[in-house]
Amino acid sequence: MSQEMDPQQIEALAQQLARQFVSMRPQQSGNHSATTSHAGTLPSTNQNTAETAPDSRSGDSMAELATQLGDLLSGRVGEPAQGTVSTLRVVDPYASVPDPSIYEKEFTDTFLRVNASVLRFEDTQLLDLACEQMPIDRFYEEAEAMSNEYSDDSTDDIVVRRLLHWFKNEYFTWVNEPPCVNCQSKTVAIGGVAPTAQEMQDGAGVVETYRCTQSCTAITRFPRYGGMSKILFTTRRGRCGEWANCFTVCCRALGFKARFVHDTTDHVWTEVWSEHKKRWIHCDACEAAYDQPLLYTTGWGKSLSYCVAFSADEVVDVTRRYTIEYDTVVLKRRRSIREPVLAKFLHRLSESNLISLSLDPAEMQVVRIRQALESEELSGENEDTRAIETHDRESGSDEWTRARGERR
Repeated sequence: MSQEMDPQQIEALAQQLARQFVSMRPQQSGNHSATTSHAGTLPSTNQNTAETAPDSRSGDSMAELATQLGDLLSGRVGEPAQGTVSTLRVVDPYASVPDPSIYEKEFTDTFLRVNASVLRFEDTQLLDLACEQMPIDRFYEEAEAMSNEYSDDSTDDIVVRRLLHWFKNEYFTWVNEPPCVNCQSKTVAIGGVAPTAQEMQDGAGVVETYRCTQSCTAITRFPRYGGMSKILFTTRRGRCGEWANCFTVCCRALGFKARFVHDTTDHVWTEVWSEHKKRWIHCDACEAAYDQPLLYTTGWGKSLSYCVAFSADEVVDVTRRYTIEYDTVVLKRRRSIREPVLAKFLHRLSESNLISLSLDPAEMQVVRIRQALESEELSGENEDTRAIETHDRESGSDEWTRARGERR
């Protein structure tokens, strides 16, 4: 006889195992952790950091727990012990869920395009180029100097804060209307045109055109790079799409786990995994916002519907992280696709990304544990520590942001 376990039992067990894992983690006596960038080993900042090592029994328990959790979340259970008769059979929670209909497929195709774009963030030449652009030593020096100011953060957490500050204030430029290519005067939008062969080769999907408001009447072209293009490290300008693309790649180049978040109400941002806090941290380079997930709803007044995070490791619906009204308000707006169909589609896409990485068992277990911790957070199992935001949007003109529903 085989015993079936329904999806609710699977989720409950995963959350229980995640809590056990957290309770077994070593207690840190410092607030720093080392990281390795794509370019190589970063400056050491942890000479004074000490950790209380678990005993061997705790280590064995951790290994056993990780194995169980990895098997559970990948839909497997171990071979039965010798001499046993019954086995535990985990059923596919999506076995009875249909694929997207022809009408829903238009919606999911957008996610496929975003996913394909994000997978290109792992290009080694792109990551090398990002490393060349950043003052990495400075980030770590500043993080060490500011450790008392951010006592709850690790060195890596503070480095991300410094990267945000540098990116917004020194590196990238926001563009409402580009200045005239001829006389640098103000311009006015006159429509979009197809990219030239060179612009298309550089990664432009569409080109906005602007006419000079002064006597020269020159036409200025403003290519929009929907995906991550190397030319962004030369132009260093754009709107939220270009900002989030480039910033996410910079995070990856520094060795952080980072995800690109696509909001279907037309905004994008980044999430960075904090190994110290064991959770994903919201980062919006356009606003230099760090760990302010309610910025868009309680701050800007946006009416969110679908927020999906993409990385080479996974694809996750993270809408709950960015609203306090998911069950009462947001769910009523989500009419583009049936919820079980969306869950199945994102799960399959996420697993496809993960399988393509060919991770070894230890690496796979790290991903599974991270997924379980996030599942626990998004399900509301943990204490909600999110702050209610009241700040209006900083980036973008008033006219532009109000037209997008991003101003109070």
